[in-house]
Amino acid sequence: MNQNEARDATIEAARAAELLAAHVERLSNRLRESFPLNASTIAAWEDDPRERLHALLRMYEQLYDLTSRKLFRGFLTLSNEPLEGVSARNQVRRLEALGAIADASRWFEIGTTRNALVHDYPLDPAAQAERANRAWKELPDLIRTTRGVINAMRAEELIP
Repeated sequence: MNQNEARDATIEAARAAELLAAHVERLSNRLRESFPLNASTIAAWEDDPRERLHALLRMYEQLYDLTSRKLFRGFLTLSNEPLEGVSARNQVRRLEALGAIADASRWFEIGTTRNALVHDYPLDPAAQAERANRAWKELPDLIRTTRGVINAMRAEELIP
């Protein structure tokens, strides 16, 4: 991929991330009164709140993936930073050093939650509540980091 193609792809990813972040915020506002969740709340839920929670958790995963796979790599590519042979963790550390994100360690924590959402499917309501509460707690930092890297790219005039 050449620089122009990388720029176009990053612009598209930034637009998608902005829309997704706004959608996540709207949905989280609808669920706000339910948090923090507990086992009895989840066990008593009908389909609608369960579906909203499921959608929120899936959007958490999607926003994390879009940010880490498209925006972070786009920022580094458009900044002419070498990516070949650089681990994903070191790419995140480089973003922190460049001022594109505030805290690499915090991003790693958000990623750990993303991995739990993707790979763990607890049936126990208490475990479901714990998983959802963890994502809920980290959601503002996920959105803030996503918007922060987009703003950094605009400030550096990497994207319009």
